[in-house]
Amino acid sequence: MAGPSGAATRRKATAAAATTGVRAIPSPRYHQVYVTLRTWVRDGTYRPGDQIPTEPELCRMFDVSRITVRKAIEDLAREGWLVRQQGKGTFVQLSSARPAASLDLDEARSQVADLAAATEVRGVTMAELLPDEETRAALDLPVDAKVQRASHVRVLRGVPLGLITTFVPLEVAARVSQLETPQQPMFELLGKAGIEVARADQLIGATLAGVEAARALEVEVGAPLLRLTRVVFDVAGRPVERVVALYRADAYQYHMQLRPSPARA
Repeated sequence: MAGPSGAATRRKATAAAATTGVRAIPSPRYHQVYVTLRTWVRDGTYRPGDQIPTEPELCRMFDVSRITVRKAIEDLAREGWLVRQQGKGTFVQLSSARPAASLDLDEARSQVADLAAATEVRGVTMAELLPDEETRAALDLPVDAKVQRASHVRVLRGVPLGLITTFVPLEVAARVSQLETPQQPMFELLGKAGIEVARADQLIGATLAGVEAARALEVEVGAPLLRLTRVVFDVAGRPVERVVALYRADAYQYHMQLRPSPARA
């Protein structure tokens, strides 16, 4: 995988840091590195195939430890933004030019509603907790902000299809009093609470079942799963919900119909 020279990479990172204000991003330090690197990929500062600065360079740039930089890079690699090559460095994933497709929001609502209508809910759990860093970054929350986490399993004819986990900021959870009834899609609950949804960013990829997912979905640890993550935004551009759904690869398929745009029809 070809990338710019080390000097070019450093110049690009320096210019991007000056533009995005690396030092101005609030703590924790991990959050600074994670959000800034992801922003550089999203806005095209680093394009698919480009090499990002080395770990020592990022340590100096952000004034953080190598452990902090490594954790941010590992999480971004796990999410599909970056890829690490032994002995060469870290590069922007070739498939990270996203979004690759656009789905009408009403169609997305319909898909969620159809799944809810066709399945039953089991194993509902609720908790108020500090989110993981990935969720904190997705919901743009301060360090000490808690979220409401709701988790349940969708079951079809006795077969567990998916483990669905929803995270919402506490101020949103307070307005969505029906959060305790996951049979009703969150899209509908947000609307009833007066929160108008403007758009959602959705990413679909593959993962392997961990212990919790394997137990909930009745599969072996390490079994292949379809991982769907979605962040929902209101009309003001604020993230109001993050969903992480893990589906059994042997029991669930995601179908999308591709049609020409009206301008080309």
